[in-house]
Amino acid sequence: MWCGNPTKGDRIREHIFPKAIGGQKTLKAGSVCKKCNHEFGQKKYGFDKKYSLDEALKKEHPAMMHAYQVDPRIGRIRCKEDRIRKLKEKAEINGVGEATHTRISRKDPDEYWVNSNFTVTSDIFVRSLHKCTANVLCDNYGSKTTRENYKELLKFVKDGGDVRPWSYAVSYSDLFKRPLTDEPKPLVLFPASGENKNLVSFIHTSGIWITGSQPFLLNPMAIEAASEIIARKLVHDNEPNPEKSLTDCFGFNCVSEGRAIGKLKFLWIVKEMDGKPNDEFLYLLTKCRVCGQTNPTGITLPREIICNGNVSNTIHYNKNTWNRYTLQDLIKLGLKVEKWDRNRLECYMTQGISIPLENDVKKLEINDCKTTCINCGEVITFSASDCFV
Repeated sequence: MWCGNPTKGDRIREHIFPKAIGGQKTLKAGSVCKKCNHEFGQKKYGFDKKYSLDEALKKEHPAMMHAYQVDPRIGRIRCKEDRIRKLKEKAEINGVGEATHTRISRKDPDEYWVNSNFTVTSDIFVRSLHKCTANVLCDNYGSKTTRENYKELLKFVKDGGDVRPWSYAVSYSDLFKRPLTDEPKPLVLFPASGENKNLVSFIHTSGIWITGSQPFLLNPMAIEAASEIIARKLVHDNEPNPEKSLTDCFGFNCVSEGRAIGKLKFLWIVKEMDGKPNDEFLYLLTKCRVCGQTNPTGITLPREIICNGNVSNTIHYNKNTWNRYTLQDLIKLGLKVEKWDRNRLECYMTQGISIPLENDVKKLEINDCKTTCINCGEVITFSASDCFV
């Protein structure tokens, strides 16, 4: 499927979903050659080259990490070392990549979540998620058809590239009513508009995930339609006990930003477009409620608001790619930057901006203004309370 080389006589059976997240079912022998199977399983990624695509799926998202801890059927034990490692990770698991600083500790009856970000958009995690998509397509259509019709998907998974076209949606399972699955199960495989355009969904202990077979395939309308189909299937499959519908177990809100889409309250996870800071002014910003993109409102503010006022009583705005300190700003704040090295200076300039409390942008007289999201095209209505710098 991946390289197009002959696989006659090759008995390798690729797992549709990695064993690391509970996958058991495999593709037909010969769907993936021995070389590609080995490469995906063994090639290491990340700045420290310490984890594979399959490991990223397990350890680069807190929902997957927690599912591994709570579901006893996830994590194959082949030897004594596996058993020791699994027992250790059941008690405390540490993330990798974008989740390097994420840790989940479980010591009954308490759980501790540290630095948990549920909007993971790293290249490795998104590729690992879409590798499952390619495998589901291969299981349904065969390796030859998949290779011929889904070339962009296969290229992205194998070689990487721009993550933004390959967004995903997820309905997180309720932490207190979490359904335990035997293994990840494709729920539906249904066509979107156009030839060879499919939305692939699977249910897992961590939640219900939706991906697309082509770039830029997901959007709020497609996700809402998928949510309705999946919800109906969940209710149907749970007969004859519909009063305990599985639909009640999903849609857990782990993210403060982003609109819940459809009956199952899917969140659309799209990589943000970066901004370009301007040394002359600050951008007044607001968030898109659909995709979470940080957007310029079209209003700019003078940089003087950073240092004009009581700088010992300030409000701090989170780091973003649109606004940063300039060297002149730091000098006006009385910082002895001439003694700083380049790394310290860059770290401070990009940490997020603080301004005197009396200059808080939420006090501006702005009501019911509109702008268009630069990422998904949604019309955003905002007031001063929705803004930041």
